[in-house]
Amino acid sequence: MRVGFIVGEFPLLSETFVIDQMAGLVERGFEIEVLCNRVRRDDRIDRQSEPMVTLLGATRRWWGWAAGLSGLVARLPARLRYKVSTVLDMLFARRLNRCDVIVAHFGQNGERAASLKKWRVLRPPVITIFHGADVAIPSHNSLLASQYAGLIRHGALNLTVNELFRDMLLAAGASQSSTAVHHMGISPHEISYDWQSWEGTQPVVTTVCRLVEKKGVEFALRALAALEASRPEIDWRYHIIGDGPLRTSLERLASELGLAHRVTFMGSLPHREVKRHLRSAHLFLLPSVTAGDGDMEGIPVALMEAMAAGLIAVSTYHSGIPELIEDGATGFLAPERDAEALAAKLAWVFDHPRECEDVALAARRKVEDQFNADVLNGRFAQILAQAAMQAPTRTSGPPIGIAEPSGSNPGTA
Repeated sequence: MRVGFIVGEFPLLSETFVIDQMAGLVERGFEIEVLCNRVRRDDRIDRQSEPMVTLLGATRRWWGWAAGLSGLVARLPARLRYKVSTVLDMLFARRLNRCDVIVAHFGQNGERAASLKKWRVLRPPVITIFHGADVAIPSHNSLLASQYAGLIRHGALNLTVNELFRDMLLAAGASQSSTAVHHMGISPHEISYDWQSWEGTQPVVTTVCRLVEKKGVEFALRALAALEASRPEIDWRYHIIGDGPLRTSLERLASELGLAHRVTFMGSLPHREVKRHLRSAHLFLLPSVTAGDGDMEGIPVALMEAMAAGLIAVSTYHSGIPELIEDGATGFLAPERDAEALAAKLAWVFDHPRECEDVALAARRKVEDQFNADVLNGRFAQILAQAAMQAPTRTSGPPIGIAEPSGSNPGTA
């Protein structure tokens, strides 16, 4: 089978789950075609080893040689921009008809493919995977049904990474039969389980994330400040790995809270360096929150990796996180934006290292059983094969004229 992937930018360090899914299909004998807006040059990604060599060799940009027109198209009036973009999409996406099935990561890319299905240009069935902001923000703004009208009508299957997002799509009008949950996962065999007790030593707390509002790092700092005030005898350290627009304000907050001597901002690191830091940590702290614009997590891969490595995960009752972490059994959860409750969870964990060993082992087993990328990729391969078999062999009729659909959101390549 040949599978066409539609993504935004490729490859992205923050979207290793996309790379891992593609690699899992290559291992199973699938041929991959990647269509993206932009091919990224990121030195933190090893482009000279497999599977990246194979995947990059199969990667093409939307609009091909005409990609340089994207800046000009973006400046056109909305209606004209939509029409020009759609014509260019039609011209340069026909190569996807060599594929047996199309996989679009993130809703906006799925809707773009659905538009081509609407104009009967694209033949293969379209499977879209929704991850977070692509479903949470339009749902927050009551725009989900209009923004994804094409997918709801023309998409073969809409997959969400958690149950909450599936409920959002169903509420927007998607059918039960065309909507399902498919978790992202990790490869546990690539992460050795190494429980390290902090009994008699300095506890090390780590966060790995992009520094944006929904990650809740502000509340991690406030909780640790509350813990510092109530339990000054606990000599902890906090390492924050990642970068983003909130870094400066978070560094300022750490200083204002009197935590500068305990908190280290380490910036963005290559994946292998992140794993090395995880091996020297005891707790993984990610108190995710719903952002002001409605943005939400799916189920963070960073939590899965930490749990697989033997760290104690401390997070929040947010989005799909409770599907991964059961409070007191496979980790610890506090309400969103509740620094005092989060501090209480941290204090209990610091005080009970022996009890936490059982929690860490249960967390590893949870990841192995339910968030194992090898198992999930095998299941995904079956989903693709079934979709391809059920698809009609050809579309009827030539493309018809292009008129802007009502409620559309014109985009650019």
